[in-house]
Amino acid sequence: MSTATAPPRPSTPAQPPRPDPGPAVPAGRRGLTTRGRCLLAGGLAAAVCSFFLDERDLLRVGLLAILLPLAAWVVTAGRRTRLVAAHHVTPRRLSPGMDGSVDLLVTNISGGRTRPIELLEPAVEDLSPGTHCMIPVLGRGRSAVSRYPLRPVRRGRFVLGPPQLRLGDPFGCWEDNRTLPVRTEVLVVPRVVPLQGSPVSGGVLSAPSGRAARGSIGGDPDVGVRTYQRGDDIRTVHWRASARHDDLLVRLTEPVSHGGATIVLDHRAHAHAGSGPDTSLELAVSLAASAALHLLSSDQHVRLVSHSGRQLAGGHDIADDVLAGLAVLEPDRTDQVAVGAVTTSGLLIGIFGALDDATAGLVVAARRRRANSVAVLLATEDWGGPAAVDGARRLLLAAGWRVVVLRRGDDLAEAWRLACATGDGWATSTVRRTVR
Repeated sequence: MSTATAPPRPSTPAQPPRPDPGPAVPAGRRGLTTRGRCLLAGGLAAAVCSFFLDERDLLRVGLLAILLPLAAWVVTAGRRTRLVAAHHVTPRRLSPGMDGSVDLLVTNISGGRTRPIELLEPAVEDLSPGTHCMIPVLGRGRSAVSRYPLRPVRRGRFVLGPPQLRLGDPFGCWEDNRTLPVRTEVLVVPRVVPLQGSPVSGGVLSAPSGRAARGSIGGDPDVGVRTYQRGDDIRTVHWRASARHDDLLVRLTEPVSHGGATIVLDHRAHAHAGSGPDTSLELAVSLAASAALHLLSSDQHVRLVSHSGRQLAGGHDIADDVLAGLAVLEPDRTDQVAVGAVTTSGLLIGIFGALDDATAGLVVAARRRRANSVAVLLATEDWGGPAAVDGARRLLLAAGWRVVVLRRGDDLAEAWRLACATGDGWATSTVRRTVR
């Protein structure tokens, strides 16, 4: 329920919200209301009839009906009430499913008191029901606050306002409809899921910090390690790293890659399925945001790119850039995945929709041999799309990718855990379903 209060007297009772107002009144309209025009017309008709009928009482009634809207026009139309408004959104960062609120502050900056004001702010689809309430009388410099809820159901950029005000006289004969020129942008970012661990990466380094990530030798960032294999020279064993990982590790003869982590997000329109907020693309965007913020929290240098090779965000301290870029990401009509999107060193995490054999083959061919690659394939058939996950899975597995198949309703944290799991070579993993 929308309410309006006038600080600093919060005890002032607010009038309850009115029913839906219907079509909005044109902005800037000032003049007599329907009631005022009817009274004026009826008074003129009564005055004319009183001369023909010689009825003085009818003349008095006619003059009263004429004078009432004229007096309202003279007294009220001459008063210029100056008002300003502002929105205050809480919390500042919203995501789908999160409850928020907005305080619409209306302040009287004119020299005198206002009359009660009818406040209307239109609803915003997928974000807010808007508000429609009465603001009490405001003195000079006083403000009133109308609070109403925000319930975003999808990510994106939304605009609140402009608020519409209606001022009038006590008899409802004259009105001033105006629109305050204030609009506030609300950015709803993707849902972020807490993750743990990082995919095994033989030498992914955080370039800005100069620290080696998991998979390289602690304290020796320019030397990488791998698991001991039969036939390796015993002199290449790195005993300190072996003691730390509780497994025999040997030194790599080549320096660690400084490529950081690259997350490739496939947002091709035909590669995803579903409608509304429950689509495979929304799940992919949520996973990309969660993975990027998790890697950034571990001091990784992260690049977030689209399937077309366009960089959405890149760097070290880019959490806000990642969320802002993904919040407004739309399905792309491009058919192919660009070679430059997957040609990278270091850790490569690909989040793909439906991949046909030709596109999967292109991804396999473009990937660098030294890149440690993880592919998350969304089973778009669960959203009514084509069943194309099996062929892409086989091709990626044969090329040395670790493949995780993500289905509708799966737990993103579990999918990430499987992507981080270690074992004998790469394997296909099935995600455990989320309990709802």
